[in-house]
Amino acid sequence: MNQLNNNNYIEEDEIDLKELFNTILKGKKIIALFTFIAVSLSFIYVLKLPNIYKSEAILIPTESKSGGLGGLGGLAAMAGISVGGGSMTPDVAFNSLLKNYDFMQKFVIENRIVEHYNDIDVDKNYVFALGYRTIYDFFKDDSKEKSYPTDKSADIFNIIKLIQENISISSDKKTALINVSYSDADRSYPPFIIEAFLKDASDYLVTNNLNIINKKLGYFETELRRAESFELRQSISSIISSIIEEKIMTQSKTYYQCDILTAPSESYIKAKTKPKRALILVVSFITSIILSIFFIFFLEFIKKEDSNPQGN
Repeated sequence: MNQLNNNNYIEEDEIDLKELFNTILKGKKIIALFTFIAVSLSFIYVLKLPNIYKSEAILIPTESKSGGLGGLGGLAAMAGISVGGGSMTPDVAFNSLLKNYDFMQKFVIENRIVEHYNDIDVDKNYVFALGYRTIYDFFKDDSKEKSYPTDKSADIFNIIKLIQENISISSDKKTALINVSYSDADRSYPPFIIEAFLKDASDYLVTNNLNIINKKLGYFETELRRAESFELRQSISSIISSIIEEKIMTQSKTYYQCDILTAPSESYIKAKTKPKRALILVVSFITSIILSIFFIFFLEFIKKEDSNPQGN
């Protein structure tokens, strides 16, 4: 009895597989047409996409001295003076400013970045697959020239978001080297953005750091004048020397607490990072086949339901 049931199950499975295969064969023209249309549209889409290029700068961070202050450190802390070399590394400092809207707003305005991206000729240096930009130009909206509204706040906000999405600031845990990169369709623009950001961010951070250092100097110079014992005056003088050394080191760097290992440069025309056109086409091809097969099964199900409305 069990053998008979097993044979029935096997026979039913074979019949189901044959029906499925026959359904796919019957709908092969629909599958081929759907796949052709989907892949063709994907092909047009990838031809429309400009190449994206990335430029990067590599920085060498320098260690800041914290200075052994002993009991004098506690005395300074009571006065509200920070005397230690903070734990914030340059990459953390840069990322903090990248997320600061007030700083980024000033950065975008002073470097005229909105004007660059709103320029009607911003895409003149774009590179396309096979050097073919006709499809891009066909879909490009030239009905009106871009103009600057009286209130630029929306434009500035959008550009800030664009920069935050395309810039990357990271530190290698093994080497401690800092990598700053930016991606854009115009391969000549990332070096400008990287250098401008590092310069403005460094100016901000160095100015802030010098204010703190000057506050330290003012505090310890006052304490030096008040000190009576020779040993205390000698200790305070040593601290002042360390702070002056910190001030000189802060002012000596091109970028905040960093030396340049490699400067950003324009990418080679074939060294694009995106888009992955071949991958897009392959995914489109596979997805269209799967969806078209599901569509064929759905049509077959509808036909069966129409031919047997009462389930007989």
